[in-house]
Amino acid sequence: KNIYMEDSCRSAVINLLESLIGVVQGCHVSTVHQLFGWMRPTVSSMVNMLALYHNYNQIVELILELYCEIAKRILCYFTPSESKLFYEASLALIKTYADHQVGRRSYSKEAEEEQYRDILLFMELLTNLLSKDFVDLSPPDSQEPEDTVTAADVCLYGLNIIMPLMSEELLKFPSLCLQYFKFITFLCEIFPEKVANLEQNLQQSLVSSLQLGLTSLGVDPVFSLCCDFIQVLGCYMVRNNIRDTPIYEQLRSFLKLFLDLILSQQINSDLIPNSSATLYVLICLYQDTYQQLVQIIVQNQEECNRQRLMEAFTNLTSNTPLTADRTNRIRFRDAFDKFIVNVRGFLFVK
Repeated sequence: KNIYMEDSCRSAVINLLESLIGVVQGCHVSTVHQLFGWMRPTVSSMVNMLALYHNYNQIVELILELYCEIAKRILCYFTPSESKLFYEASLALIKTYADHQVGRRSYSKEAEEEQYRDILLFMELLTNLLSKDFVDLSPPDSQEPEDTVTAADVCLYGLNIIMPLMSEELLKFPSLCLQYFKFITFLCEIFPEKVANLEQNLQQSLVSSLQLGLTSLGVDPVFSLCCDFIQVLGCYMVRNNIRDTPIYEQLRSFLKLFLDLILSQQINSDLIPNSSATLYVLICLYQDTYQQLVQIIVQNQEECNRQRLMEAFTNLTSNTPLTADRTNRIRFRDAFDKFIVNVRGFLFVK
């Protein structure tokens, strides 16, 4: 029997991991570099530890939690060379976890909850890695490395690993659901060009999860994050006139979805401002489709109301350039408030 399988050895590993987490939590800015210099070999060795104990969920969670704590509490103080080492270790950790997930299928409630906790920790790790681009308090580095591995590399690889695991059942866990949509929106805000150039299957998975967040989950913060994602990516595509990416066509269906949700009053009134701003960006992206949808909506009205509704739609966009910039999003939002007040008294929506 291998010694690492013995209960006493596993208990020692658990105690060590809990102690390391405590050390990171108690670290002060003045001791960050000394601490990471001491911990660096140990942090790197956690990749092999994960491979060894991949069937022991408590140890897996503690390893992921250690990485999360490092990313959340002290990564912002790392020099570029220290950051690079941690990015490389994080990438290796994600790859190792993914390798041991291949072919695993379990339908028990306990296994689902274990996977939920793992993915939640991974999402927190990836989100905290992205935060380095916003909060970077690192000192100058005399040995600044070439960025062979960046936070973007780790996060995009992590997204490839996480997306196939994000089932509708897992998204019913509120904290995981919220963290997932925070992560993909944050990623899109920082790297819209990378999201626009993801492989087609991954883009389709993202769009499917957005559809779920907008229509099935019933969580207002998640709905708002989906709106933010569409706005950020849509604005990027409008500004750069991007049409040759699969996600351009995949997002087209959201134009009808937002028109239907808003006009049929299926959206909480507090969400209307963000929804109307998202609708505006989608109109900028798909102007011909918008005109076709307006014609369909108008033709579905009683004949006595068609002219009035067509005038209302015309007034909605007549004074707002379809450029998707922030000023015009706000102008459209104000115009949309007036549009809604005007048409809801007689509008009929199938």
